[in-house]
Parts: sequence; C-alpha cells; structure tokens
Amino acid sequence: MAARRRIQERGGLSVKIVSYTVAGLFILVSVIPLIWMISSSMKDNISIYRFPPTWVPEVPKAIHVTLNYDGTDLAKPEDYELDAMEAIWFTWKKMQNDAVGALQVTGVKDGAVVYKAGMPSYKFTLGRPQIVPTMLATHATMKIKLPQIRERKLTDYQWFGQGEAYKGASAAASGLSSTAGTVQQLLAESKVVKGKVMTLSENNDWARFFDNYLVLWKMAEADENAYGFPHFLMNSVIVTAATIFSHMLIGGMAGFALAHLVRGRIGAWLTLFFVATIMIPEIAILVPLYLTMDKLHLVNTLWGIILPHTAWGIVIFLFKGFFQQLPGELIQAGRIDGASEFRIYWRIIVPMSAPIFTVVSVMTFIGVWNEFLWPLVVARSPSVWTFTVALSDFQNRQSMGANVIMSSLVLATIPLMIIIVSCQKLIEKGVSFTGLKG
Repeated sequence: MAARRRIQERGGLSVKIVSYTVAGLFILVSVIPLIWMISSSMKDNISIYRFPPTWVPEVPKAIHVTLNYDGTDLAKPEDYELDAMEAIWFTWKKMQNDAVGALQVTGVKDGAVVYKAGMPSYKFTLGRPQIVPTMLATHATMKIKLPQIRERKLTDYQWFGQGEAYKGASAAASGLSSTAGTVQQLLAESKVVKGKVMTLSENNDWARFFDNYLVLWKMAEADENAYGFPHFLMNSVIVTAATIFSHMLIGGMAGFALAHLVRGRIGAWLTLFFVATIMIPEIAILVPLYLTMDKLHLVNTLWGIILPHTAWGIVIFLFKGFFQQLPGELIQAGRIDGASEFRIYWRIIVPMSAPIFTVVSVMTFIGVWNEFLWPLVVARSPSVWTFTVALSDFQNRQSMGANVIMSSLVLATIPLMIIIVSCQKLIEKGVSFTGLKG
C-alpha cells in the first residue's frame, strides 16, 4: 500500500527556520544578561569592568601574613591591636578592588605569637565608608576608628601575649599571585605598620564568593538602631501580598459584575472608564495621591503604599474578558437553583478561574515588587521602606560597588523567576481566555 503523501504548504520549511531562529535569538538575548548579572554578583568590583569581559569569577584569595615585631618598641596590648588594624584596614583600602576574600595577620615577637587578627571581605565592604573613607593612613586616624571597629566587631582580634610558640614557616611561600605580591609589597613599604613581613601565604577561599550577598544582609547594621535587610524584604512581601489579595478580591468581583451583571451602555461606559485609567501616567497623579494619603494620615505607613494599588483598571479589564469566556449555562443553572450572585461567584466562577487569578497575581507581583517611585515618596522613615528604597539609600550613602548592586538584582529576580516558572502553564491558559488574543 502506497504511503500517504502529506500535503506541505509552500514555504513551510522557511517559516519554521525563521521561527526557530528568532525564538533562539530571543532566548539568547534574554539569558545572557541574566548570566552576566549572576556572574558579576560574585566578582570583585574591578573585574566587572575588565575588557574583554570575564564570565567566570576569579576565586577570592585568603591571604595569611605573619608580622615580626622583634626590635620594635611596642609593649602594650593596645599598641599591637592598633598595628594589626592598620595592617589590615590600610592595606585593604589600597586593594579594595582586588579579589581578596580574607586577610589574616599573625603577630610574632621573640618566637611567640602575640596576637591573631582577621577579617573577611564583606566586613571590609561594610566598614569601609566609616573606617577608611580616604587613603589617609596615620596612627591618629586608626586610633579614632579603633573603638568603632571593636563596637561593630568588624575585625576579629585575639590577644595571646607570650603564651603560644610560633610554629609556622620562616619564609614567604613561593609562587604567590599578583594579589598576594601586592599585599607583601604594601606592608613592606608601609611607614605606619611597625611589624615587618615574616611570612606570607595564600589559598583559595571559595566561601567568599557570596560575600556580596552578606553585605546586603548586614548593610543596615552599620547604623545604631537601624533595620536590617530582612526587615525591608518583609515590608516588600507585605505590600506585594496585600496588593495581590486586594486585586483578587476587588478586581475579581468588579470583573464579574461587568461581565454578567451590568449590561448595555452602562457596562460599556464603566469598562471604558476602567480602561481609560490605564492611560493616565503615574507621575501625573503623584502629587494629588500624596495629598490624599496625607489627609488620611497614611503617609509613612505601609497602608499608604498599599491603598493606591488596591484596584487597577487593567486588572478589572482582564477579569472581565476572562469571565465572559466562561459558559453562561453554568451561571444560569446556578440562578435557577436559587443561588445568589455572590454564591455563584464564589462557588462556580472562582474554582474555574485559576488561570486568570494566576495571571493577575504575577502581573501585580512584577509591578509592585519592583516599584520604587511611590514607596520613595510616601515612606519617610526606614521602618516602612521596601527593599528597592533601602537599596537606593545604601547605594547613595555607603557607595556600594557594582558587584553588590548586581547581587541585589539577583535577589530581586529570584522570587519572580520562581513564580513565572512554577505558574507558566496557568499564565498561558489565562492569557488565552482574557480576550487579548493575537
């Protein structure tokens, strides 16, 4: 029996090739910035600007330095601590853009360990704006900053006196990287640090890849009585969750009313009214909206951020389009059985409308989670800041590097990616039934 010949449309192969090529290019263009953002969030600040670009982050180095104090006039424990802080902070300030993951200093005198000090990179990033805002390196500068270092526990310091014999190497390790070589040179040429470099070694510190994220977590602790980054994230979660809930409740019921209760010209005019609100720029209503919140005494509260988002015209329009596609026979059957419109909505419409509720939730999440202007205007104190406002403040006051900014963008993107990936099928189904086809 002869095989059936399939009818092929002329040019069908070309359409497939073009379609797959365009889709592949679109995916590539979308994924490359995401990969670059994740990679940059684990880099030091200078690596981001290198040309040609480096996609794989350089492994941070933990540098171990032994300083010899034989022949120095240091006697008090405070003097050794001051010298250790100068060795760490002044050296790191000059190497602030290098891939140094941690700097550890051991002080030795007369063959015995007198102290050990160390600091990971994220603590240096946290303390840099207050401890070493300039390149000025003097004993007087560090004396002033030493109490602040102790209070904030930026540098770990242990005093041993003469109780532990030094058992380390007697010479610097060979084959050091350029980063370790620079540290050795800076300490050897320093006119402030009194200890002389005795040994220097290094090793890869993989855990320091995520120090930029720790900076975000600890950033607000730089100020007394300040709020931590988890507090700002929780504010964003509260605002976003409350807005999504209000859209589902108010927008859903309004969409049902326009689709099945209000008919004729009134329904058309009401729909036109809600659609028209989409065309009003946010900046045009910013001042009247703020004055309204001020009259309601809601400025500097989370409710002041939430209430303007409780009913979007586009949300009501999407609900109306979806509900109009549902079988009208089910609604009529409910009315014949004596069910109220409210009961019909909750028992018949809502269980059948998971796709549109998913679409509205994702759309609301994108808009509210990343919103900056309105929270910035209405939230005056850090207690009600969302994380977008907090990041802006940290960047302006504490001069965050591009690597820390990239890590904040990764944190902001993760919830959105999780929601979109987990709800993809419902989103596609919901959009196909909203009436926005084509």
